[in-house]
Amino acid sequence: MAKFINHIIVPTGRTIAMGIRFNQLVWTKYFDAAWEATPLHEKLTWVLFLSNTLAILTLLQILAFK
Repeated sequence: MAKFINHIIVPTGRTIAMGIRFNQLVWTKYFDAAWEATPLHEKLTWVLFLSNTLAILTLLQILAFK
């Protein structure tokens, strides 16, 4: 059973290449198409969400390492 799990979990060169290609397609083709179709107010909502998330993570790091 352990050999079977290791065979599935351990990535090979081909799976890594496929993952890289998939990420490239998502971020260059599909994300751009979806982002262009999104209304401005939803784009601004996403930008606000991401900036607030980064601010909270930064605050947590400051508090944790202080």
